[in-house]
Amino acid sequence: MAIRWSDFALQSLEEIVSYYELEAGPQVADAVAARIFGQVDQVAAMPTACPPSDLFPGARKLVISRLPYVAFIRALSPAVWEVIDIVHTSRKLPKMDRYSK
Repeated sequence: MAIRWSDFALQSLEEIVSYYELEAGPQVADAVAARIFGQVDQVAAMPTACPPSDLFPGARKLVISRLPYVAFIRALSPAVWEVIDIVHTSRKLPKMDRYSK
């Protein structure tokens, strides 16, 4: 199965990495990005292991272990899943209409 990243999810990831670069340095930022990418890639093997999202119909919620982030993922087809956003768990989530494309 292929994992596709929406432009919105990549923008969120870029903001996350930039924050860690400023606050903790490039090594920590790289480690955070690697953890997020690694866990999202693992979903390809078993996407239904992620619980359905209550916030985004048709999406699943992947809690990134040891980081305060949740990835929202949806099936575009049986063979392609899309990361629609990466969200910090303490932030108020954006409006759902951003994801309806």
